Amino acid sequence: MRLDNHKAYPYPVIRETHDDYHNESFTAEPEFILGEKTVKLTIDYVLSSRPIQREIEEGNATYLTVVSCRDTFFHQVYKSDKDKENLIEIEIEKLKGTVKVESFVYILENTSIESININKEFLEENSNEKHIFNYLKGNIIAQDNEYSFSIDIDLFKPLSSIFRLEVDEKLNKGEWDIFSDSEKVIIKVSREVKTIEETLTNDKVGKSVLINSIYFSTVMHLIDLMKRDEELIDKYLWARVIDMRMTLKDVSYEKEAYELASILMDYPFTRLGEQG
Repeated sequence: MRLDNHKAYPYPVIRETHDDYHNESFTAEPEFILGEKTVKLTIDYVLSSRPIQREIEEGNATYLTVVSCRDTFFHQVYKSDKDKENLIEIEIEKLKGTVKVESFVYILENTSIESININKEFLEENSNEKHIFNYLKGNIIAQDNEYSFSIDIDLFKPLSSIFRLEVDEKLNKGEWDIFSDSEKVIIKVSREVKTIEETLTNDKVGKSVLINSIYFSTVMHLIDLMKRDEELIDKYLWARVIDMRMTLKDVSYEKEAYELASILMDYPFTRLGEQG
């Protein structure tokens, strides 16, 4: 179901852009909480019309929210008869790019609404001044503005996804350097270091050694950069990934870089004791 704020409905609908109802409002702004595996949306429906509230209480109408994502073809409808603390939880893998959220009040059974706030344009001429409108099952009676947010799937990939190792023949044996002025962090290494990296990558313990050397030092360096310049988050993907993991781990930049690196990388030193 998709609603159009500019559409002229043959029945009165509470919405910000029209005066079908005078002095009435309906809002349902969602709060987004991004987790490692799910997106949680909490919604409080705020409806001013007491007559419509009674219809919801009696089961003739319902609060309804549609969540959709064009990139993944996700489309789901959620109904509720309560106005507070509505929780919608969706797996991250089902969402990518722009996610749209639309909320409204939907008529479940044919019913009549009596309200002095109904615009007279919708009332019958011989209604004897009674402000009553008959709604049919399937009508909408209140609509909020559309809300949207963006899901960048790269933000939820492992932290190692922000690095790219490249051989620099100009570097001497054992040397390596970090370049952070691009979407991903480029770690330039000497030919010898690259050979060691390839050898370690094929072994479980070797991977742990690798994480606790080049990558751990690189994450510390990046955290130091972000502490000095918050605008990096708006410039580069790697900074957004680190900032997102900070949020997911519920830690602040007040900690030392080595502490943060250890937390964000899930305490990599403990892996050195694991056997292959």
